[in-house]
Amino acid sequence: MAPDIDVIVPPAGSYPVSRGAPERKLTRVDRYGRRAEVTAYEPLTPTGTVRISFRVIDEQPFDFKPGHFVGIQADIEGYGIRKTPYCIVSAPNQERTFQLLVRLVPEGPLSYHLGALKVGDVISFRGPVGRSMVPKEEAENDLILIATGVGIGPFLSFAQYLRSIGLERPIRVFWGLRLAEDICLLDELEDLVRTSADFSYQISLSEPPESWEGLRGRVTESVPPLLSTLGGKHYYLVGNGAMIEEMSEALSDLGVFKTLIYEEHFFNTKYKADEAALEKIRKAFVARDLTSPSVRREAVERRRRRTEGAQRT
Repeated sequence: MAPDIDVIVPPAGSYPVSRGAPERKLTRVDRYGRRAEVTAYEPLTPTGTVRISFRVIDEQPFDFKPGHFVGIQADIEGYGIRKTPYCIVSAPNQERTFQLLVRLVPEGPLSYHLGALKVGDVISFRGPVGRSMVPKEEAENDLILIATGVGIGPFLSFAQYLRSIGLERPIRVFWGLRLAEDICLLDELEDLVRTSADFSYQISLSEPPESWEGLRGRVTESVPPLLSTLGGKHYYLVGNGAMIEEMSEALSDLGVFKTLIYEEHFFNTKYKADEAALEKIRKAFVARDLTSPSVRREAVERRRRRTEGAQRT
């Protein structure tokens, strides 16, 4: 039986891996007893990314913030009951509706189950729960949003919500994909560019065509040279756990407090970066505004502990 690689929780977990505790954890009473009806189904890329819209049809309240997720359950022939949490990618609203961004992967049977849904079909789910991305109103940090794959979805919800409540912050989005064929949601991104006070985005392809004029390489390679300073910013990392682990550790080594780094691992939740990879990423950063002598000493000590931990395992 193939495992679900689209599952965004560790095997023993009940909610996506985030830095900090969620506002409300799932409990024993949170059964998959909620119901939502498919209202729209949109294939977005030839490589298997789809957006599915739902309307909640039960009588329970349905309130969420950017960063929250719903847990989906289905009985799939040949695989039995599968349960997977998916982050909500639409902005909060009063219509009891939500959208999910799903990447169809052969090793994830629930993703293909969702991919086969039709308008009018009903799913079982629980939630929404999770940890909000929304910063405190008094915080004035710029927002650096780094996503891989369908990790871009929660960032759209986040930016649209901030715009709707008038909580404007300078936002820079960096989106890592493999192929040009993986690109989607450009209308939504361009709408945010037009209607937000200070919003920009750049796409980085790890396998770009020769004609590609955007960023090249993994975001851990292409983004560090573009950040002239690291202070005064809040960092959001969503998607591949390998990218998140490497970028988070590198930022911490360069003086960014962990409390300013939001993490949401969609897969590769147990990935541990080796020191050679981290050193390469650290050297790619041009910003040195936070690297005081004390920060450098702390970084050396942190690297020593990482190395010792890796040797023990």
